[in-house]
Amino acid sequence: MEGPIKHLVIPDVQVRPGQDFGFLHSIGEYILDQRPDSIICLGDFFDMHSLSSYDKGKKSGEGARVVEDIAAGKAAMSTLLGPLLELQNKQKHQKIKVYRPRMVFTLGNHEQRIERYINDNPELNHFLSYQTLELEKFGWQVHDFLLPVDVDGIIYCHFLSNPMTGRPYTGTALSQLKTVGRSYVVGHKQVLDIGIRPIIDNSMQIGIICGACYPHNEDYKGYQGNNHFRGVVVMHDVRNGFAEPMPVSLNYLKRTYGQ
Repeated sequence: MEGPIKHLVIPDVQVRPGQDFGFLHSIGEYILDQRPDSIICLGDFFDMHSLSSYDKGKKSGEGARVVEDIAAGKAAMSTLLGPLLELQNKQKHQKIKVYRPRMVFTLGNHEQRIERYINDNPELNHFLSYQTLELEKFGWQVHDFLLPVDVDGIIYCHFLSNPMTGRPYTGTALSQLKTVGRSYVVGHKQVLDIGIRPIIDNSMQIGIICGACYPHNEDYKGYQGNNHFRGVVVMHDVRNGFAEPMPVSLNYLKRTYGQ
C-alpha cells in the first residue's frame, strides 16, 4: 500500500544577482529528506528587477540588467535542484528506482514582468519570453500566471484574484477560503496565514498564504515590514482536498542543512 501523499511548497524566492543562494541548497537537501510526491513553486522565483515598472527611471533601478536577472535565476534554480539531480544520477547508476517528484511551477507577477514588457515593446517578441527562463529544462511543469492548478484536490497559484478587478483578494486566509470555496495555497503576500474550516459534508478545507522564501529584506517594506515568516510549507497527508500543514523556516533549514 502506498503511503500518504506529501507536497512541498516553495513560496516567493525573488532571486536577484549577487545574492547568496546557499539557503536554496538547504531546501534541496530537505527535499531529499522529505521525499514529497509533488514540489510546487508558487512563482516569483525570478525577481526580474530590471523589468520593474516601479523602478524604471529611478535610482533603485540603476544598473539592473535583464541578462543578469535571468542568469541569477537559473543559477539559483541549479542550486535548489542540485541535490535532487545528484540523487537521480546516483540512482540511475545503481539501476534502482529513480525518485521523480512531480514539479509544478505557477508563474508569478515577477515572471509576468516579461510578458508585460513584451506587450509594451513588441519588437522583442520571441527574443525575450517565458521560455528564456528555461524552467521546463529544469523539469518544471509551467502554468500561466494566476491559472489555478489542482494538485491532489488542492488549488495552487500565485495569488487568488477578484474576478471583477483582477486584483489580489484582500483579507485573511480564512476569509479568502470562504470566498473561493476550495482548498488553496498561494504566495505573493509576505505572511504565513493558515485558515481551516469544516464544511457540511464532514470534510475540511484549508487555505494558506505563504509568500516569502528569501533571507533578504526589501527596502520598500521599511524597518517594520520585513518582520515576517520566511520558509517552505510541507503539506502532509494530502487527501480529499485537505492536508496537515507544517511550516519550515529558512533559519531551521540553514542550521540543519547549511554547508
